[in-house]
Amino acid sequence: MIDLHTGPTSNGWRAAIVLAESGLKHRVHRVDLTRGDQRTPAFLALNPLGQIPVIVDHDMADGRPMTLTESGAILIHVAEKSGIGLSREPRARAHTLEALANVMTDVYGPFHTLFDLGDQPKAAVIFDEHLRGALAFWDHRLKQARWLAGDYSIADMALYPVLLRLENALGRTYGDLANLQRWMQEMAARPGVQLGLSLAGRPQ
Repeated sequence: MIDLHTGPTSNGWRAAIVLAESGLKHRVHRVDLTRGDQRTPAFLALNPLGQIPVIVDHDMADGRPMTLTESGAILIHVAEKSGIGLSREPRARAHTLEALANVMTDVYGPFHTLFDLGDQPKAAVIFDEHLRGALAFWDHRLKQARWLAGDYSIADMALYPVLLRLENALGRTYGDLANLQRWMQEMAARPGVQLGLSLAGRPQ
């Protein structure tokens, strides 16, 4: 059994989606960030940084529960445990991790900065250009492949919540990136993605 502590953020959706896709037994504990649940002593005991998502895996080989934070680490752990979303074939695995690393740095970096800029339109333009460049790279890749790393993987699960959050919170849709839009529609139609969003809390 895996306990997931999460909420409706891009990182929170990632963890919920990979668990929903994995088929592993899990329980979801919704963390209300607006109420300050992440600052309670009980939550800080799980993650002293006061951030979601957090999982507690009670089914480890050594018999001891493992607490894990950081959405990227959770994606990899759940994928390795379930065999879903991360190939065991060395070449395919390496390319999946390469794609995941790109999403977590080149895409998520400027995305996260856009939320922190506030009323700084000139700076926002710069980071929006960086983000558009990163997304254009994936749009080009998706012209030749259905998914980011060939087969459906944790890289797809990492990117989709970012684009969903961009659309929901900042009104950025990048509709001119046609291949990315096709991929977004395919992601949205996946039952595991739909379930993951429901578990963590859908965009308002």
